[in-house]
Amino acid sequence: METFKLNLKIITIASIFGMFTLSFNSEQDKTENPFYYAFDEKVQIDQLADKLLVKKKPALQKSSYEESTKQLFGEVEIEWLNTDISKVNVKDVKNIEEKINKLLSDDDVISVRKVYKTKDNLEFGFADEIIIKFKDEIQESIREEILKTYNLKKSKTTKIYESVLISKNEDIIEVANRLYESGNFVFAYPNIICKAELFSTFPNDPYFQFQITCHNTGQTFNGHSGTSDADIDAPEAWDITTGNNNIIIAVFDEGVTSDHPDLPNTRQVRLNGSNYGSGDANNPSPTGDDNHGNSCAGVIGATMNNNEGIAGIAPNCRIMPLRWDATTTSDEMADGIEFAVDNGANIISNSWGYSTSNNNYIPAIVTAIQYAINNNVVVVFAAGNTARHNSCCDNGYVTFPANANVNGLLTVGASDRFDNQADYSPTSSLIDIVAPSHRAYPPEAYSPSCGGISGETFEMWTLDIPGDAGYNTWPSTGIHPPATGETLPNTGTNNLSYTGRFGGTSHACPVVAGVAALLLSENPNLTPQEVFNTLTNTADKIGGYTYTDGRCNQTGFGRVNAFNALQALCTTTNFVNQTVTTNTTVEDCNVNVQNVDVTNNSKLTIEAENEVIINGEFEVELGSELEIK
Repeated sequence: METFKLNLKIITIASIFGMFTLSFNSEQDKTENPFYYAFDEKVQIDQLADKLLVKKKPALQKSSYEESTKQLFGEVEIEWLNTDISKVNVKDVKNIEEKINKLLSDDDVISVRKVYKTKDNLEFGFADEIIIKFKDEIQESIREEILKTYNLKKSKTTKIYESVLISKNEDIIEVANRLYESGNFVFAYPNIICKAELFSTFPNDPYFQFQITCHNTGQTFNGHSGTSDADIDAPEAWDITTGNNNIIIAVFDEGVTSDHPDLPNTRQVRLNGSNYGSGDANNPSPTGDDNHGNSCAGVIGATMNNNEGIAGIAPNCRIMPLRWDATTTSDEMADGIEFAVDNGANIISNSWGYSTSNNNYIPAIVTAIQYAINNNVVVVFAAGNTARHNSCCDNGYVTFPANANVNGLLTVGASDRFDNQADYSPTSSLIDIVAPSHRAYPPEAYSPSCGGISGETFEMWTLDIPGDAGYNTWPSTGIHPPATGETLPNTGTNNLSYTGRFGGTSHACPVVAGVAALLLSENPNLTPQEVFNTLTNTADKIGGYTYTDGRCNQTGFGRVNAFNALQALCTTTNFVNQTVTTNTTVEDCNVNVQNVDVTNNSKLTIEAENEVIINGEFEVELGSELEIK
């Protein structure tokens, strides 16, 4: 009996762990290029010989660290990714392994690892954490034993993933791969350290007074004019609804100004813990010129009919600002999505991503998107600005995580003022829908010069940081034209709180999020898939492209149309062959009234949001009343 128990224990550990053999026979062949597992996909990566990612202890001063690093490696360039993690570009790689080992011997250094790049040339690195998610059936005792075997210590647990710390002397890729190969994990990969990018042309953009997105009559704006009706039919949609205060759109971006003149805090949901960047964790306000979040939030929710500024697409809904910046790690981006879901957001608008076409690049973010959609939250992502159609014939690609393989995720490209695909918007089977944005970048924006259209630049109007910060006046860094110091608008109440210089798929994304908010305002019980289906089924087929089964790779299912989408939600009540003897009210989107008698001093009230159809014969007795609203 004792022997049987011992044998059973050995068999159980071998079958559940599956790693005692793998520790001597991992799939990671030292002769092949390194890789990590994104779910079950082997993501091939290239190691950069001249770049290191170094994580120091908080107690070590940056100046001391920089001095000792320069003494050890000679000429270097040091880029700080956050307060403790730096990327070191080494000019002379001679004897670099010996120097790395010497740096590792410093007790104030937590980790030193090489920098890698994807096949898309996106640079990233690993420090001292592995991101894991155990399969549900793995018992807690087995989980603890696995972590103990590899001397891993838990550092964070969320609903999406766990992070575990690894010794600085261990090969983080090899250990992560062994974990995944054991068969006990949904995913296990080294925590990816890489700054997410903002998908406008420049993370500080525009104003919104001439809102061609909402209503394009071919009017002149910013020196340009477009095609009449190349818009989302917002005024027609607003006849049905301008939004519901109970609908909350989380804008995960560079932050939103507290009590902005066109987006006061009464229409913001500002929560403790909503800042995933540097500074006060409870303050999701922008810093410096970081206006991107204001611009996105304004497109969705700027106040309507207040005699200044612009009108948001869903001006009666509320905005939940969530902030990230250059210090925010990839796992914290997943945290932000989880936070929005757990704190009541109905929609999450994401005008950011990573410049890689790998749809599993960061599994925790993929899983967070799935978590949101599983919890009935609509998730919208900008597709990225990777194409250069005009002069380079480059179709670009949809960036991560807009390319994630999650049902119901809305991936948004951009159309222009002529109802064509924007020059920078990717052509891809992953595009679901497009929305109006600026036409193209100027040729000066590209280095080497390949792409863009002369005379074109950012031209969409939205909110700006009040005062001189942000995009108005136009900053010295970034895309030019516009000229440094340009003021647009240069007149009007609080004119420096607005800008006419926003664009990219960063603008298109919150347009779609705003239209989704109008749909949920009309029917809050819609699932993310139902919102997806309604938006795509009612989009306008633009650009003269070939649409097969309703879609094309240039514009997906077409350009979003708010009025068409809301009309698709309309139901009709048929009030036919009725005799009304008491006060009666009939309400619906459409009401079909036919052959009705109103008697007995009663009142029949017809209230239709959209249309009342009257047919047949009617009799209204003296003292009775028929009212149509």
